[in-house]
Amino acid sequence: MLNEINYQKQKLSLVFILLVLLLEGPVRVMLQPDPWLLQPSHWYFDQPSRLLIELTIVLVTLYALFKYDTQLLRVKKTHLSLILGSSLGSLLLFSFLEFAQLQESLHSSLSTIVFWLATGFLVGMGQELIYRGLLFTSLAEFFSKNISAILTTFAFVIAPLHSIRLWDLYSQGELAIVLLLISIYVAASFFFQWLRDKSNCVMIPGIAHGIGNAITWLAVFA
Repeated sequence: MLNEINYQKQKLSLVFILLVLLLEGPVRVMLQPDPWLLQPSHWYFDQPSRLLIELTIVLVTLYALFKYDTQLLRVKKTHLSLILGSSLGSLLLFSFLEFAQLQESLHSSLSTIVFWLATGFLVGMGQELIYRGLLFTSLAEFFSKNISAILTTFAFVIAPLHSIRLWDLYSQGELAIVLLLISIYVAASFFFQWLRDKSNCVMIPGIAHGIGNAITWLAVFA
């Protein structure tokens, strides 16, 4: 009976890996190329369509994880301090990094502020549901947790949302910036992985990542 359950989980894991490749491959490239490299007239900046697209991606990944193991989505009361600490840290860090642009963006209309805060949050949440959720959980069915975490981090760094910008900077000869960004992505990935391991819940790194992204999207795109 136990072998049958493990076999079913491994089959589902393979389906999830294919879903990750689909969402972070053709779907992400088509729907969400790196917004830092786009002109303001690009359809990426149309609201509320962008918000609805990111919401759809989050709902799809939430449903997939719910079918796999509801425990991954359950936030326990004992992890309240972990949520508050990581969320506050993410809020302060990204507010500091984006302080100048954030001040300008806060002069935007209320609807613009709400749309881009929500969009950024959903982008961050979606990435955690995909990487620390679908991908890491699937890989852990076949590899050790450490190897699964390393493979997940590698995939996270080369994701279209990151790698397109890295390639653009490299093409301009900005090697130092490329190395700095890779270091930041790797450190962030391991931090989110630590939150996931500590809580056995993908929602906690999702919230922390979502808050950081919300500040960034508001500062840069509003």
